[in-house]
Amino acid sequence: MRGFGPNVTTSRGDSRRARLALLLGALALAPALAAQTVSPPIAEYQERARSSFQLVNGSIFPLSVVLELKGLDVSEQGEVIDGPFDSSRVSVKLSATSFRIPPRSTYTVFYQATADSTPAWFQIIAALSGARTDEGLNLRIMLPHVVYLNQREPLRKDDVRIRQVRLDPGAKKARIELENAGPRLGRVQELVLSSPGAEGRTGGFPLLPRRRRWAEVDWAPAVPPTRLVARFAKFTLDTAVAVTPPAQQMADSARGTDAPPTPAGAAAAR
Repeated sequence: MRGFGPNVTTSRGDSRRARLALLLGALALAPALAAQTVSPPIAEYQERARSSFQLVNGSIFPLSVVLELKGLDVSEQGEVIDGPFDSSRVSVKLSATSFRIPPRSTYTVFYQATADSTPAWFQIIAALSGARTDEGLNLRIMLPHVVYLNQREPLRKDDVRIRQVRLDPGAKKARIELENAGPRLGRVQELVLSSPGAEGRTGGFPLLPRRRRWAEVDWAPAVPPTRLVARFAKFTLDTAVAVTPPAQQMADSARGTDAPPTPAGAAAAR
């Protein structure tokens, strides 16, 4: 499981030295990772796509790139789970599947995508190799471009349900469980929790058909939130909320249901 950011592997003749460099030199990897980007990382279209994305090589090394089509799923906690690409349902044509990017250059990948039925989603993984750290570690960086093919009819307001709101005073977080009870894909553009004199916000994320999803909002006030506003492309859900009592949270946890998001630092989908 991972988030939508880059995945990195390293290689070198001396594996022990490589492991030590990874342990003690995490900061040394940052410039190399920042030098390679994909834009945009996420794209949404209605029914079919005819588009492109760019891979940027900001390093001083030429990079070899191999593209691979992959499926994906998103857990209730927002973690991305890689899966096989369903070629029997989704058709994707790429302008290239392997190429090189010169130093400090940009390469544009064009693609077309259709699906037998919508909604559908997949990812185009770009595996970049050739970059090195100052310590001589060879990096292999995986950059995903995620594509959502939306259905023609947008998500309906009456398909979205706010199941519960939980507070974690120690982490100063509020956690909201939403549910998409319908067959249509949607995207939460923004969540706003509030109480008199206090407010917390979080950015957007997909709400998959017939799925639940936990979202996390910073919440430092001592008073609990009393209102939630969820903004979607075609509607806004504005409702009063009450925090789930701790006893009910413990009962849910004991049953193994309604698990809140994993602790801070876990990968989250956007």
